[in-house]
Amino acid sequence: MKTPHISGIEFFAGRDIFRTVSLLLYAALLFNVVVLIYDSELSLAPVGLGAILVLTGLLLASFVRYFWLRTRVFKEATYLCEMALASCVIVVLASYHPMPWLIAVAGIFPLVLRARSAVIAIGILAILGYFLGEQLGAETIDLLPDFFATACIGWLSVVLAKTLNLNRVTLNQAHTNERRFNAIARVTRHIFIITDAHYKIKFANPALQEVIGYSIDEIIRTAMKPVLHSDDEAQHKEKLRELRDTPHSTVFSRHRTRHKDGHWIWLETRGYNMLHDAAINGLVFSIEDITLRKEAEHKLQEETALLRAVLDLNPSMIYAKDNEGRFTISNQSFQKRFGFNSESELRGKTAHELCEKMAHPGDELSPQEIADEIQRQDLQIMQTGVPIQDMEVRGFWRQDMDRWFHTSKYPLPDLRGQTIGVLGVTRDITKRKQTELQIEYQAMHDMLTDLPNRRFLVNTLSTAMENSRQRLSSLTMLFCDLDFFKSVNDTHGHDFGDQCLVEISKRITAILPADDFIARFGGNEFVILTNSSLTEATIKANAVMAAVSERLIFDNVVVKIQTSIGIAQLNASHQSPTDLIRDADAAMYQAKERGRNRTEIYDAALQSKTTKHARMEVALRFALERNELSVAYQPKVVLADGSVQGFELLLRWNSPEYGMISPNEFIPIAETSGMVVAIGMWAMEQACKQLAAWQKQYPEMGNITMAINVSMRQLLQASFFSQVRDILDSSGVIPQMVELELTETSAMANPLQTMENLAMLKKLGVRLALDDFGTGYSSLAYLQKLPIDILKIDKAFVRSIGNNQSDMEIMRLMMALAHTLNLQTTAEGVETFEQIHELKKMGCNLGQGFLFSAPLTAQEAEALICASHRYPLVLV
Repeated sequence: MKTPHISGIEFFAGRDIFRTVSLLLYAALLFNVVVLIYDSELSLAPVGLGAILVLTGLLLASFVRYFWLRTRVFKEATYLCEMALASCVIVVLASYHPMPWLIAVAGIFPLVLRARSAVIAIGILAILGYFLGEQLGAETIDLLPDFFATACIGWLSVVLAKTLNLNRVTLNQAHTNERRFNAIARVTRHIFIITDAHYKIKFANPALQEVIGYSIDEIIRTAMKPVLHSDDEAQHKEKLRELRDTPHSTVFSRHRTRHKDGHWIWLETRGYNMLHDAAINGLVFSIEDITLRKEAEHKLQEETALLRAVLDLNPSMIYAKDNEGRFTISNQSFQKRFGFNSESELRGKTAHELCEKMAHPGDELSPQEIADEIQRQDLQIMQTGVPIQDMEVRGFWRQDMDRWFHTSKYPLPDLRGQTIGVLGVTRDITKRKQTELQIEYQAMHDMLTDLPNRRFLVNTLSTAMENSRQRLSSLTMLFCDLDFFKSVNDTHGHDFGDQCLVEISKRITAILPADDFIARFGGNEFVILTNSSLTEATIKANAVMAAVSERLIFDNVVVKIQTSIGIAQLNASHQSPTDLIRDADAAMYQAKERGRNRTEIYDAALQSKTTKHARMEVALRFALERNELSVAYQPKVVLADGSVQGFELLLRWNSPEYGMISPNEFIPIAETSGMVVAIGMWAMEQACKQLAAWQKQYPEMGNITMAINVSMRQLLQASFFSQVRDILDSSGVIPQMVELELTETSAMANPLQTMENLAMLKKLGVRLALDDFGTGYSSLAYLQKLPIDILKIDKAFVRSIGNNQSDMEIMRLMMALAHTLNLQTTAEGVETFEQIHELKKMGCNLGQGFLFSAPLTAQEAEALICASHRYPLVLV
């Protein structure tokens, strides 16, 4: 919509008037000449005729200029030449008849000349007219009016030319400004509206339709008024009335109006009362569509509220500080922690102010020291840009000494990446830390006795060894193991055993100095570390034994427990805690081997034996795979005639590292390691295969027996019966020729299970022998129930024949018992003919020993069978 009072208005410039007036001048002059000639008042000479011709030419030129050269601009020199020609024509014609036309020339040509040129031209024309009048005989008094008239008309022409030119420039500028305004109004996204005092639109730019959907023509044609939101209508109308009624006033309003398609849009309106301005005479409004901004503001408000909720609902204490160390942002947890009610109260304060607020007289650190440390961390982060994370610290102030906090600090960058502050997140981790400390305590302490455990011992021992060497002081370990404590658990239950352990740990702790370290090493093992000499450590060990051996009474049950203690002192060979523990443990086992309830001090020979024992155990585990085990056969001789009744299978181990090892040395190792089960079954398989081969090859010798030793571990195996049955079946041996020997001690270890297993073996047809009879603690009541066939008299009794009358009487009783139970008897370790003589008198059936033969190889035993060899029974 354009402004109507500027468009269509045109101002004539000086040259436009000149084109018209010059044409009229030449036409009027020529008409004047023609009339004079017609009235015979003018007779012309050739010069006059020439002037008329020039005048006619000027008329034609001005005619062409007026109709066909209206837009052409001529140079000033052209106009000066034309003025000169016109003046000459007038002077020539005036010489024939007076003519006042020089005044007209002075009033016309200044319209197209520059001011200076025009003034000069006017002066020349005025002077020319004066002298022309003198020449024609006019009086001076008559010439002066024409002179001044020429000058005045010419000056008025100059002024008129300037005025016309100024008007033309002004109008052009107005047109330019109007075009610029219309261009701006068209391209801007703001609405510009000018209304009258009744709010009728006088002007509006195209942005109106883009924003509200209605064109200006639709609004004017239908006299439509904008639909305002009900929440905004009253206030907006009140502001419009105030704007209209208050001269020179301005208003600002934000309101919602309905778009043409029905949705609401937000508008920001600025109104100006310019009714006093005659050029505008209206109310001017600048309106901006801020719908997107309001939506963004609303979204920002929601996000800000959400972030604030996240901050305030977060149990962690969160804050931000600027590069001067002043708090800018904080959440409720942080505010509450330091006694503030809002973020505004805390904003601008420093760490030093907060430390002063929280300080108490009994604090370990002053507020200044705490604030300096916090500031140091903040400066480090801002200078390096590297966060400080996962710091776990105790509370600084007295009321917080039992609390733990987890803190992380991060640099806060601006849009350019420059660090402008620090963000801190602190979380109270007291519960977690207490749990961790409790878990750590439990990991380092025994749950039952609350003493340090093995892990704690190793850590402490490592530090103690280092300190002892640096200070050149003694460090001694006492390794205590309660004797026969398993029997206490088996007899009275583990709860009772736990009560005993708790009480014993209290006694040990009470009897020793506070600076001695006491730990529970294992089930019934305790370790004591003391900076004492061996003599002092021995005294302490005796005190511990005395304290432990005192009676224990729980639930009317009285027990007395003893302990064996090994003592080892730190020396140069101990490179790690394990070395010292190993030596003290070895000394403890030596105490057990020497009768228990005693102390033993470690020596190197003891360790050498223990080390060899351990290495032999490892080597024994691979002996079967490497075919290092072999078997030998010792004859069992009938004492009545010296014939061979059978053989006892004996094991041999030829180790590449230790050479030939006696069964007395490696069988106990196999027992303790559990390898005896596999080795025993392998030996039984070898024996049955060999016996089956002899039975097949020498059927006439079908009564040859094979005795095989069975350990307690084998006998208690659930699969032992099925394994024996499978070996018997696979080898094809006659079961009745197989004798399984078990020691008296192993048979009595679990009598009920033993009787059950032996009964099942008897069903297979094998014979059972009770080995080393007389050395154990078998009950006669159980003995008569065992399904055994043979009693083997231990070699300790056989060696006492002729030396110990009481042992001989015991042997007679054992022989009588065997005859009563209808059992065959075999004497072990027969080495003299005197022993044979006495054994025969006692009624012993068989004997075996080096007097008859050393253990034989399979080939030697087979040769003995083939030869039907008989051993002499008397000295020849």
